[in-house]
Amino acid sequence: MDATNNASAGVPISIEEFKKADHKKKIRFGLIMGIFCALYWGVWYVPGYAIWGFDSFLHLDMSAKGISSDLETLLDCLFLTCINATACALVLFIWNGALGKLREWKRTLIEVKAASKYFMLAGLCGACAVYGTYIAVTFLSPGFAAVAGLLYPIIGTIMSVLYLKQKVSKRGYLSIIVLLAGGITLYAGSMITGDVGSNATLGAIGGIMAAVGWGFEGVVAGKALDVCEPDVGLHLRFCFEAVFWWIVMIVLICLGYPMLDTIGQIANPSVFLAVLLIGLSFAWCYVTWYKSFPFLGVARGQAVGSLYAACAVIFLIIFFGPENALHYNDDSMLIIVGSTIAGLIICLIGSFLIATEDTEGMVSLKDTSKILGGDKE
Repeated sequence: MDATNNASAGVPISIEEFKKADHKKKIRFGLIMGIFCALYWGVWYVPGYAIWGFDSFLHLDMSAKGISSDLETLLDCLFLTCINATACALVLFIWNGALGKLREWKRTLIEVKAASKYFMLAGLCGACAVYGTYIAVTFLSPGFAAVAGLLYPIIGTIMSVLYLKQKVSKRGYLSIIVLLAGGITLYAGSMITGDVGSNATLGAIGGIMAAVGWGFEGVVAGKALDVCEPDVGLHLRFCFEAVFWWIVMIVLICLGYPMLDTIGQIANPSVFLAVLLIGLSFAWCYVTWYKSFPFLGVARGQAVGSLYAACAVIFLIIFFGPENALHYNDDSMLIIVGSTIAGLIICLIGSFLIATEDTEGMVSLKDTSKILGGDKE
């Protein structure tokens, strides 16, 4: 009978047993949040990919500006990233309003030195990641984009050790090596076959942006979550990202680019539904992602969340079919499908290694000698 059962049965337990039982409970909750993050994150790729099918919504006409089709697509991705951030910010306004946390949101916003500056940085890192994801989806394939971001736990783990002073075991470092091997395997198929996507180089750059952006965002958010409520901090992160993208949009409009010509199409019921699903799935993904960090640590939380790749590929194949999801043809099918499956399996093994690490070695996730706001900068 474990410590929790002993306590419920009225049997006296030691403080050490209580701490271990409480720690296991927190780890269990963090793992549940990480799994839900993976599910919501995987679902997000479905409306995020489907929305490109509405010709009247995206596909901005830039021919009058004399720019290339690749630049047109990059501007389309930028517009969609802005819509994504705005939709998530609005959804979280409703969420925090229902929870009665808007006053806490205001207080956290004012505390710039303690928290807001970190969520501003998190918003910029997230903007880089989401924009990179849409670039990878467009120029390579949604399946590639879904698994390219699997490299982000590597960045997050390295930075959490160097910056947050969080502890990572030998098993954790082994999982990083396995994830790196999986990422290299994943990239191999798409880079060998040059006929996948309209611009494989831009697609690969987008995948790198996603990995680096989400890796750094987790570390920055983990720093701020020491003194802030996750739902509120997350909301601030999306507000800052939305403001950033709208500033970029206004600059482009002033330069003569027709970035808002398509905004009225959101009133179309089909387009509105796709935008709503994008906002809901991504907002809930982030809610659970941010909640996992205080309980698991950044490295472990990101590793569990990286299971989104499996969910994304499954959902994309279900809704769009394997050929559309992975963008292969008869000549490249074996290479693309083979490398994607192999890379995904290897990365999942890496995630499994860190997610199933013995909790006894995770009692202290962080060096508490420095507390946010207490150390001199």
